[in-house]
Amino acid sequence: MKNKSILITGATGFVGASLVRYFADGGWQVTASGRDKPPAALLAHALYLQADICRPMPAQTADVVVHAAALASDTASRTDLEQTNIEGTRRVFAATQACQTFVFISSSSVYDFSNDLHTEDEPVDWSALSLYGRSKRLAENWLLEQDWRGRTLIILRPRAVYGCGDRVLLPRLLRLVRRGRIVMPGDMRVQSSLTHVHNLCLATAQCITHAAERPGGVHIFNVADAESYEMRQVVQRLLSQVVGRELTVRSLPLAPLKWVANVAAQLRIPASFTPLALTAVSRNTVLDLTAIMETVGCRPTVHLWSALPEIAAWANRVGMENVRLANKNLPWL
Repeated sequence: MKNKSILITGATGFVGASLVRYFADGGWQVTASGRDKPPAALLAHALYLQADICRPMPAQTADVVVHAAALASDTASRTDLEQTNIEGTRRVFAATQACQTFVFISSSSVYDFSNDLHTEDEPVDWSALSLYGRSKRLAENWLLEQDWRGRTLIILRPRAVYGCGDRVLLPRLLRLVRRGRIVMPGDMRVQSSLTHVHNLCLATAQCITHAAERPGGVHIFNVADAESYEMRQVVQRLLSQVVGRELTVRSLPLAPLKWVANVAAQLRIPASFTPLALTAVSRNTVLDLTAIMETVGCRPTVHLWSALPEIAAWANRVGMENVRLANKNLPWL
């Protein structure tokens, strides 16, 4: 029996690259897809399809497609977000109708963060969503409207994916380090879910296995580490580990920061803190994992504290300044 085949979009990004390696190591026939030319290291793990999801894609015949390509930004325009995250999803769907299972890597940003604990079926206040969250929610809704009889749709909603190769969370946190200390928006004594990229890969694989055993239908699951974290502790321990010494913290009052961030956003002026980022560090944002644990039997295996040494070593190996600037030349995992 031949190995199962899988198409993974967004393969040159952090999450997509991690998924490519995970499934290649698991014996799958992997076709990696990205907009840019492939890094040489990627070709050791997968075939490569250079394709821009903002344009029509050639038809694909893999057993499974994992759609991880997205514009993940809280400063991009509505037009750019919708073109990539909604129209791009439609194009990937159109090209992969021969695939038995479609996995959509969504985001916890589809929640309005009005609750301390988020479940997959909770109502959402659309007016409270960021432009990014709105685009991902609309992409989800479009997929849900399609005919999944005989095929399976899996929507995964991770929260703040981190790990070696991270180009979003760690770079933002490193920008908080100023003159040997952490300048923190508010006191950040809030609980939040985080998702180590291995836990996301594991959840994706186990959901695919579950779908193969029970084909057809639609499943939506939150994905995160088994425990939530206090964000103040996360920031201080993670950055101190990366920098190599204990960093002190200075907390800035949230109210004036929010005012400046809102004005800057309205005027489209770059700012150190966006309204979405300030919301994320001032509210509890914990994902309920009951559904994926009970339905799929998925149990996250990696915890942030155990992953800290590896993340710090990676950041120092590639250069902290490159990480801080989210340098596009960071090596493919």
